Amino acid sequence: MADSTNAAPDTEAVVRFARRVSHVINYFSTVVRTYSELLLSDVNSSDPMYADIEEIHRASDATVVYLQRVTLFSRAENMRRAVTSADNGIADAVAQLATEHGARPVELSLGGGHIFAEAGWWRDTVMELLRNAHEAAPAGHAIVVRSRVEDNTVVVDVEDDGPGIPAELLGTVTQPFVTGKHGVRGAGIGLAIVDAFVRVLEGRLLFEREAGRTRVRVELPTVSGG
Repeated sequence: MADSTNAAPDTEAVVRFARRVSHVINYFSTVVRTYSELLLSDVNSSDPMYADIEEIHRASDATVVYLQRVTLFSRAENMRRAVTSADNGIADAVAQLATEHGARPVELSLGGGHIFAEAGWWRDTVMELLRNAHEAAPAGHAIVVRSRVEDNTVVVDVEDDGPGIPAELLGTVTQPFVTGKHGVRGAGIGLAIVDAFVRVLEGRLLFEREAGRTRVRVELPTVSGG
């Protein structure tokens, strides 16, 4: 099992870079988004150019979402912490996945405790794991999500039938903008967000490949429920 804590990047430098990139690209993406909207309103849908403009607009929308995720990564240290139900965050993330990708089945088994974290941050962290699993797994194959408490630790496993993380990327896959995927919009930030959250809470993020399945495990200190 590979442990992301063994490959820590220069976190402060990466965070500064992420903030700067987010600010600069946000300006340009806003311009592209605004003008593509204006063009779509002026061009008839039967015009051959309409589909091209529509694709530009979709790309600008995807860029905005991506930048939101980069911003989330850069602000992990500043999350407002409170006693939070691990299972509530998982359930909310699974519901969000159903909204985005309703055809993806999820097998859910909840038995986790409480963590000291911002509830929204935790939900978004689990959502990144679910998105990662969804993008990796073949269509129609279920994502398995389990939570439990072991030795004062909340353990959350997310499993999928995808090909797994390439061996050459195991040491760097949690760094921003590193990805083994191709043709996936927004790839290269999801596991960095998860890793940033786990590090702030002094937990562990682990990767395992077994019997043709990929398991990502999050281990976080548990606290007494509020």
